[in-house]
Amino acid sequence: MEFKQPELLYALFLLLIPLAVHLFQLRRFQKEDFTNVKFLKKVIRQTRKSSRLKKWLVLVTRMLMLASLILAFAQPYFPAKNPESAQSDKLIFLDNSYSMQATGQNGELLSAAVQDLIKNLPENEEISFFTHNTEFRNLSAEELITELQNLDFAENSSEFNTLNLRAKQLLKNSTGNKNLIFISDFQQNLNTAELSNASNLNYHIIPAIPENTQNISLDSVFISNRETSEISLQVLLSSTAEVSESVSISVYNGEALLAKTAVNFEENQNSETSFKINAEEISNGIIKIEDASLAYDNSLFFSLNKLKPAEVVGISQGKDATFLSRILTPPEFNTTIFEIDQLDFNRLNDADLVILNELKVVSGALESNLLNLQKNAVPLVIIPSESIDKSSYNNLLNRINAPTFSELKTQETLITDLAFDHPLLTGVFEERIDNFDYPKVQTYYNMQHGNKVISFQNNSGFLLELDNVFLFSAALNPENSNFRNSPLIVPVFYNMGLTALKTPDLYYETGKENEIKIQLQTQQDEVVHIVSETEDFIPQQRVLGDNLEILTSGLEIASGNYSLEYKNENQGYISFNSPRVESELEYTIPQETENVEIHSSIGSYFNEIKAAGQSNELWKCFVIFALIFLSAEMLLLKYLK
Repeated sequence: MEFKQPELLYALFLLLIPLAVHLFQLRRFQKEDFTNVKFLKKVIRQTRKSSRLKKWLVLVTRMLMLASLILAFAQPYFPAKNPESAQSDKLIFLDNSYSMQATGQNGELLSAAVQDLIKNLPENEEISFFTHNTEFRNLSAEELITELQNLDFAENSSEFNTLNLRAKQLLKNSTGNKNLIFISDFQQNLNTAELSNASNLNYHIIPAIPENTQNISLDSVFISNRETSEISLQVLLSSTAEVSESVSISVYNGEALLAKTAVNFEENQNSETSFKINAEEISNGIIKIEDASLAYDNSLFFSLNKLKPAEVVGISQGKDATFLSRILTPPEFNTTIFEIDQLDFNRLNDADLVILNELKVVSGALESNLLNLQKNAVPLVIIPSESIDKSSYNNLLNRINAPTFSELKTQETLITDLAFDHPLLTGVFEERIDNFDYPKVQTYYNMQHGNKVISFQNNSGFLLELDNVFLFSAALNPENSNFRNSPLIVPVFYNMGLTALKTPDLYYETGKENEIKIQLQTQQDEVVHIVSETEDFIPQQRVLGDNLEILTSGLEIASGNYSLEYKNENQGYISFNSPRVESELEYTIPQETENVEIHSSIGSYFNEIKAAGQSNELWKCFVIFALIFLSAEMLLLKYLK
């Protein structure tokens, strides 16, 4: 026990005065003779004893009363257990990732944490505060409450190491103890395993614990097949637990319902479904499910722009190639056939599919351009003539790691075997057949390596494929083969053409460095905007020939559907969704260590800090004692005879 005014304790010496008065009373008794005192002696002795006891009791209560008053004025107190904790710098981290949409005992985890902070913030301190996507330095309680009331969920979350670096940066100018109050549900993707190796900070862990960990998530959507006016969407879903009932799933374009179905998870915690939608363009696509857990993964935004035809360039050398134009027709394809001596290299470099039709030799200039196209993953179809310069062909094929031509076979051979599971033949036949009108060739080249799509009766390859390079081993002119008259030619070439149709990304993930290319020629002082009903962004962009590349790095963009606008004119649609890492409701709460303490709630932490930093003042207790002793003295004087 300590005193704020210890000099007043000298007044305790004044207690000697009543003690001295009591011990050295000035009053003396005088003897008087009295005749018969036999019956009075006993009464006198009893009266003197009771009087002496009363005086001692009154003296004790009076001295204790005076001592209590003196001690009260000296202001005694017990010093704080940890005074530095109340004065140390505090930094609060509040997890505002989407997993905090889960429900706890007091409702949504994030809302409950915000309300607890508002109730328990110390009024006379400045506190720094940060979340996954915001940070504030040295705010008063009133300012911090305002920010908390406006707090929303973050599109992307950070791991513990990143958050720890940010915390150290925010506290780098602090000189005393540094305390990080870490409020989170501690989902596994936070990766708090590194917390045991962290130092220089005191960590106060406050777990936000959900009551229910079952969650159904819309994970992704992609195009499984696309035709001119019909698309097939494949939707993938997952659940954190077994789901016994079917889940309703709907596809919208804005407010218009396009399709609806139900999916079952049964014993598997993953499910998928498909939709066939008759639409050339979807500007405001949303896929929705009904689930009572996390809200953010119940919707998946997507957009589909009008199909742009693939630019097909055919290069021939004195051979009829019009069959290509009859198969690869608009609106899916724009097919242009060039004679080798009239080739437009600018058109070639813009091609989405290149077909070499019976060229005798591959020139150095053509090889150089084809290599550049291969780097951009442009499909290449090669149909050899009966007499090719194998050296020039194989030089090109070796450089793109494709099958090469070997010796020429000059015997009639039937085309008999089909790889039904290859993408070029998938869906072509309703059922697998062994007998059909086999086409044939008069001459062909042996081919080395590659995946056989169509084979001869001797198991040699007629059509081979490897990494978007398609090679025929024989010329297709009528003098060498009747393959053009076969029903196979249309689906084979059409499906090769479909490989050139760039399947668009239905959406992009927020927080990633997306590179989005659009066909648009822009002027130097004009830029493309990403626009929604409430937002208007100007992303990083650069011109690449006739294309524009948009970069989303560093762009804080929310999930939703947007339009691309140039000079206030629409140039297409684009969608963004948050990554689904927050949908996995698995948690790992850190263990207590020397610099890591775990607290049951926000209120309990601040109460502990307040109690540890406050001294226990005792002057009121001594005032009460003084009143008690005064009352006791008055009772003694009144009732004790």
